Formats: sequence, C-alpha cells, structure tokens
Amino acid sequence: MNRLLLAGALCLSLAANAQTVVQNVREALALARRSNPDLLSARQNRLAQDQQRVAARAALRPQARVFTNFDYNYALPVQLVPAEFLGGRPGEYRSLRFGLPFFLTAGAEITAPVLNRPARLDLAITDQNLRVIDDQTLVLQDEIATQTARLYHAALLTRSAIGITRRNLLAADTLTQIARQRLDKGLIEPLEYNRIRSIQLTTADVFYQNEVAYVRNVNQLKLLLGLAPADSLVLAEDLATRPVEGLVPAGAALSVQRPQVLLQQAQVELFRLQVNREKLLRWPTLSAYARFSEQAQRNQINFLNPNERWYTIGVTGLQFNLPIYSGGLRTSGLTRARLQLKRAETELAYEQNRQQIDTEDIRNTYNQAVRSLDLNRQNYDLSTQNVQIALVKYRSGLFAYDQYLNVFNEALTAQNRFLNNLSNVFINQTILQIRSGQ
Repeated sequence: MNRLLLAGALCLSLAANAQTVVQNVREALALARRSNPDLLSARQNRLAQDQQRVAARAALRPQARVFTNFDYNYALPVQLVPAEFLGGRPGEYRSLRFGLPFFLTAGAEITAPVLNRPARLDLAITDQNLRVIDDQTLVLQDEIATQTARLYHAALLTRSAIGITRRNLLAADTLTQIARQRLDKGLIEPLEYNRIRSIQLTTADVFYQNEVAYVRNVNQLKLLLGLAPADSLVLAEDLATRPVEGLVPAGAALSVQRPQVLLQQAQVELFRLQVNREKLLRWPTLSAYARFSEQAQRNQINFLNPNERWYTIGVTGLQFNLPIYSGGLRTSGLTRARLQLKRAETELAYEQNRQQIDTEDIRNTYNQAVRSLDLNRQNYDLSTQNVQIALVKYRSGLFAYDQYLNVFNEALTAQNRFLNNLSNVFINQTILQIRSGQ
C-alpha cells in the first residue's frame, strides 16, 4: 500500500511539473525569452563564436613549435674536380659526392610578430562580428516576442469565441426545439424548420472550428515557449478584464532603437573595418624568429649510436615583408569591401525607414482599435440583448423567423467585430510595449 501511495504521489508530482500556468502576456514573453529553442540555440552559438577572439589574438602572440625531419637523399649531387688536387695525374677528373643519404633533424622554433597591423585590426573585426551575432539574437528575440504576443492573444480570442459560439449554439438549439414543436403542430412549413435546423448545424460547425483553432493556437504557443506538446499550458488571463491604455502619440513608440536597425548599423561598421583592413594589407610586416636544431648525417640508419656526432644549428633574426604586387588581389579585395560597405549603408537607410513606417502603422492600428473598442463593446452588448428579445418574441409568435434571423445575423456581425477589435487592441498594445522597451 505504501508503494502504491508513493507511486501515485510521484505521478501527481510529475503531472504537476508538466503544467505551466501563464497569468498574462508579460509572463508569456518572459518564458519565451528564457526557454524558446531558437533563442537557446542562438545563445549557444554565441558562446561557440566567442572562441573567434582566441584565434584573432593568436596571430599577435608568439608561436612555438618543435619539429623533426627525416630525409633520405636517394640521389646525392656529384661534382667533377681535377684529379691533380687529390694526388692524381693532371688532365684527369674524379667525381665527388656531396652529403650523406640519411638526414635526421630535430629542433624548436619560436616566432613573434613585431609589426602586423592587419592582424591587430582582425581583433577589432572579430569583436564587431560578435556584436553582429548579438544583434542577430536581438532581432530573433524581437521576432519571437512578436509571434508570442500574436499567438497568445489569438489563443485568448479563440477561447472567447468558443464561449460566444457556445451561447449561440444554445440559442440555436432552443430555437430548433421551438420550431420542431411548431412543425409537429402544423404551425410552420417544413422549409422554415429546415432553415432553422441549418442555422443550428452551421453554428455547431463554427463552434467545433473555434475549438480546433484554439487547440492549434495553444500548440503553436507551446512551441514558442519551449514546452513539449504533451505539457499542459493554462492561460489564466481574461481579455475582458485587462485594462486598455490610452492613445499613443506619434513617435512615442520610437524611443528605443529597433534591433533590426542596430543589426544594420553593426554590419555597416563591420564592412567599414574590413575596408580598413584591405588598406592595411599594403603595409609591411615585421616578425622576429629564433630556431635551434640538431642534425645527424649518416650512411646508414643508426641515429641512436652515441659514438656518432650530431651537429648543432642555431639562428635568430628578423623577417621583413613588404607586399609589392599580388596580381591585383589586394585591389580586388578593397573594391569588394567598398561595394559591400555601400550596400550595407543603403540597407541601413531602407531598414530605418521600414521600421519607422511599420511602427507607425502599428500605432495607427492600435489607436483606431482603441477608439472603436467602446463602440464595438456597446454594439456587442446590445446585439446580445436583441437576440434574447428576438428569441422571446419568436417563441411567443410575435416575430417571424426572418425577423429573428436578421437580428441573429446582426449579432454575429457585432460579435466578430468586437472580438477582432479587442484582439487588435491588445496585440498592437503589446507590440508597442515591446518596441518601447517596457
């Protein structure tokens, strides 16, 4: 029994851990920033790309290596010399072989840059590349926040639509029952009953479609929030209780620079640094080096014989490199970098205008929705009352079916307009808050 209780408690604990309750849109946005898989991947990529700094610094630091070379000279150079120098007769020549066939060299080498301006600028380019990656992550975060705001409110909208459609379906069911009773008594024609039954079936279909849309929106929201499909997501907020902020004046939502613009600015600076680097490739470089090695030359492979001699070689010095002609490679690279810089500046100007127009469009949409929301809410309340009144009148015989249908259709229009307007208010209000850094 204790084992069963323990297993049951464990199952309940796991089920409780798998449920996520979101109280409002700010919690949804915070959860998306913290757990979205794309953002997690971008942060991991940033940590990996940070190693670029190590590679850039390495070009400015001393380098040390040890090396070993084994050479087999299967064809040694031969020189003919007069034989008289070797005790022979004048006019004769003897062949002399230079070197031995087997060479073994072991040593160590250290090089250190003294003057390398392109490599120093590479470090600044690496830092700027990392800034570009950071701004790309900000752009991704902004896009995910916008998607989260839209899907969060779309889920609340479809949930509200389910409640409204359920009331409509109850009214349609009541109307169908009344019509069936009247049909059985011969008070109405079958055509009128069929029309009422058709409205009931259509309303039921809309109800089921809203349920499917709600499940789809919640599942898509789970993906953005980094939740598994099997996890439970509870949206505790009711849109009807959320306060609506006032109108937003022109320019108020532009106090924070858009991440898309920051990204373009970072890319412009990156290309400007690359232009400077291409120019610095024409500068000379200077490096210091030191090399120490020992070499053994043998007729046979017996390098471990301690009686045979090894020869020591040591050298140190400076290496000066001055590029003169590279086949047009440096000129081509400089031209390409300048064209990339010009393109980036053009894209920056376009992105600034695009973001300004997009934000102004969102602001105008929000202000228009705020102005219309109270009117739509009043119209929605009136239409709901009218449907109830029309149903009572139809039941008492004071209204014909066509009269009730007109009232019902007007109510549907008012309901859809109210829900869409309510969604526009809060979606655009949230997006403006995101863009203003609130």
